[in-house]
Amino acid sequence: MRRYFGLLALAVALTSAASANVADFDNLPDAGYRFYFPGGANQIVLDDVQRTTSLAIKQIDIGYFSTAGSAANVTLYVFSANADGTVGSLLYSDTISNVPTGQLLVLSFGTPGIAAGVQNLWIGIAADRAQAGMLLSPSPNPILGSSADRFAWDQNANGIIDANEQNFFFGGNPVANFAIRTLVPEPASMLALSAGLAGLVGLRRRKK
Repeated sequence: MRRYFGLLALAVALTSAASANVADFDNLPDAGYRFYFPGGANQIVLDDVQRTTSLAIKQIDIGYFSTAGSAANVTLYVFSANADGTVGSLLYSDTISNVPTGQLLVLSFGTPGIAAGVQNLWIGIAADRAQAGMLLSPSPNPILGSSADRFAWDQNANGIIDANEQNFFFGGNPVANFAIRTLVPEPASMLALSAGLAGLVGLRRRKK
C-alpha cells in the first residue's frame, strides 16, 4: 500500500512539473507600449501570429487598455490562418468579465490545449465597450516568433471577418504588432511526465 501511495505522490509531482509553461510567441514587452487600438464595441480586432512551435497552446496573454466609463467584458478570439494568410476558421473563444478601466493590464486567458499542430494563427479580442482594445508593442518585431505587420478588423461587428475586413496594414508607423503572448507546455517537463508515467506503468506490470 505504501508503494502505491508513493507512486501516486510521484505522479502528482510529475504532473505539477509538467504544468510549467514557456512562450512560443511573445510580443508582450514589460513597458513602452505605443497606445491601444479601440476597435469599437463588440468588434473583433486580430493580429497575425506565427509561433515558433505547433504545440497545443495552454495560455494566451494580451496587453489591454480601456478609457471606457465602466468595466468591460473582453472576449478572446483565436482563428486559424488560411494558406494565403487570411483569417480562417474560429478555433477558440473565451470571455473575461468585468475588466476594470483606466489601467494597463495583461489579460491571461487559459486555453484547453488549443491549436495543436497549427503554427500560424490570428489572435485578438473584442470588448463590449467602444473605448477598449489591445495594446500595440513598441518593437517592430516580436521578441519570439514573427508577425507580418497586418491585422483584421470586424468593423460591422457581425462576429465574422469578411473579405474586406482583413489584411489591413498600418504601413509600419506605428508598429502594427499587438501585445500578444502564447504559452505552451515546457518541453522538458513534458518529457519528465512521459518518463514518469512510463515508469509507473512498468512498476505496475512488475507487481502483477
